[in-house]
Amino acid sequence: MVRPYVSRGRVQSAGILLPLSLGAILFLAAGRAGVGAQSAATGRDASAVPAAPSMTLNLAECLQLALQRQPRVAAQRASLAAAEDGSQALENLQIPTVLVPDLPFRRKQAALGVSAAAAGVEQAEHEAAYAVTRTYFTVLYAREQERVAQSITERLTATRDSAKRSLDAGARDVSAADVNRASIFLNLARTRRTQAGQGVKRALVALKEAIGLRPEESLEVPGGRLPDVDVRPAHDEIVAQALSRRAELIRAGVLVDVTCLEADAQGTSHHKRVETFAAGSDIHGVQVSQGIQNTEYRPGAVPPEMPSLLVGSRADRVKRAQSFHARAQAVAETAHNLIVLEAEDAFLRWEEAFLQIPEAREASNTSDKLADDVSKDFTAGLRVKVEDVINARVLASQARVQYNDFLYRQILALADLERITGGAFTPRLAEAVPAQPAAAAGK
Repeated sequence: MVRPYVSRGRVQSAGILLPLSLGAILFLAAGRAGVGAQSAATGRDASAVPAAPSMTLNLAECLQLALQRQPRVAAQRASLAAAEDGSQALENLQIPTVLVPDLPFRRKQAALGVSAAAAGVEQAEHEAAYAVTRTYFTVLYAREQERVAQSITERLTATRDSAKRSLDAGARDVSAADVNRASIFLNLARTRRTQAGQGVKRALVALKEAIGLRPEESLEVPGGRLPDVDVRPAHDEIVAQALSRRAELIRAGVLVDVTCLEADAQGTSHHKRVETFAAGSDIHGVQVSQGIQNTEYRPGAVPPEMPSLLVGSRADRVKRAQSFHARAQAVAETAHNLIVLEAEDAFLRWEEAFLQIPEAREASNTSDKLADDVSKDFTAGLRVKVEDVINARVLASQARVQYNDFLYRQILALADLERITGGAFTPRLAEAVPAQPAAAAGK
């Protein structure tokens, strides 16, 4: 007797990076899609897409281009086209069910495969948007840090030169140690400037890959500051949106439904060897998130199991298929919990940065004023030590760097919340960075 199927609901049967191969659901469908399927999914040959050798794009333009050019998105669209073709192929089969009694169940599995493939496209698009957003703001963040390093380099240079002139003039309140101390901090500031400059280049390279640009194409980002985004997500809404919109949850529900149908399909045959829906391809084709237990803790997902062939009597095959269905439910349950954990973790990261920003901004502004006042007193010939000028400038730069870091963390957390909720939460980050002339980046 077939064990009754207990559905948890497609949305509630959640999954994180569920390794459900879309082709695996198509028992009698065609194999993996190649370049031709990709062309059919996108409607054009990717190699024929014209692209300017050099371009300057704002965030909105980068996001739009990524949906057209990112190969990972194109791959999922090809998988969707293959799933649709496979499902239609099963519908077109004019074979009496008396000859192929499991055909109705295979058709249902194929239709579910189309749903999983469509969810895969949506997931790929959200992942691409997150990658573009993250790398775009990393460019702005690196530029901000480079700007801070450039500013302190110039100011420490002026302080060192002024101290050296005073020392050469025989001033009693300036020593060679003061000049050497200023030179040391100046050299350290130059290394930070180099590091930030290289960070800008690395972030631009990463942004190119996130968009899907070719190596020979050149990309530039308009100048702009890191914004303090005035968006306040609600914890309960974020969790609810993640559970209702994440594409992985749909794919997890599909796995539960398909494995339930497999038990029914196995019950239609008296043969001792019956292929399963996994006969066409590898159901472990999608990577599963692995757990981490070092300085960072992250639990891993549970991979599904389904052999391509079940052997034994009808009762034995059905019983084994039911066991795999029970495992699929456990996979979905685990994935559901991981989705909640991911949503809550991202929310708490946003909340932490949000609470730190006001105090960091105040500290940065106050330290800038302090450094300017001390420098003015030193330039005016008042009794101000060179050491005090250097310390004030270094403190101001550290406060500004910390403030930029908190802004960056807040933006990344907001972008992650948008990805985690499947786009239900929209911080409108593209609107927070209006395009500016590229020359403004150095001001």
